[in-house]
Amino acid sequence: MLHLNRKTEYALLALEHMCLKEKEKARHINTREVAEIYHIPYPLLAKVMQELSRRGFLKSLYGVNGGYVLAKKASDITVADIAQIFEGPLAVAECFRDAKITCPQWNDCLIKDPFYELNRKLHELLVEMTIENLAMSNAS
Repeated sequence: MLHLNRKTEYALLALEHMCLKEKEKARHINTREVAEIYHIPYPLLAKVMQELSRRGFLKSLYGVNGGYVLAKKASDITVADIAQIFEGPLAVAECFRDAKITCPQWNDCLIKDPFYELNRKLHELLVEMTIENLAMSNAS
């Protein structure tokens, strides 16, 4: 079953934090600040932030007042985008993880159709949910 790992969770927390700070007109976010606020191990969060930067979701700022800013609008970053980076293909069952079905029970499987529909709906939900949605649900 679908389970998001810590890197995905930390990435979503950091991006949501950045979205909220951006609305407060903060210039940039420091990784250590985010790690301390959310009790995230700094070395792990630093790697997550670097990966988000490498993938074009964050822009790194160097120097004494360095940190990160969003490279895309929060409304254009989906939970599916972030999960894909740290999880790979999302699926409710292993048989839906790969593009080519290799399951020996596939032809006689009684649950493939309902699971296919569940997988489709889950993917649709994650694509519709943006970082901005997450931030706004916690801002009120």
